[in-house]
Amino acid sequence: MTSTNTEARHQPVTIIVNTQPHAWAEHKISFEQVLELAFPGQAYDPAGTTVEYSKGEGPDKPLRKGHSVPVKEGMVFDVEPANRS
Repeated sequence: MTSTNTEARHQPVTIIVNTQPHAWAEHKISFEQVLELAFPGQAYDPAGTTVEYSKGEGPDKPLRKGHSVPVKEGMVFDVEPANRS
């Protein structure tokens, strides 16, 4: 009998973050991880930064700071930084 770990890594899937493809091998992705993919090494204002995702479970939704979402092949994440004018 085998046990199932829902947080275990799986075969990488391709997700799209601000039009750029990224391989992702974890079961979930957090708000902070999406931002790091969108703007590597850059500071951000979490209060004003928005992350919306589509092609996941159910309808398009926002991803909030401190939360994560299960990852599916082809998911799309749109990140809008707070400092845009």
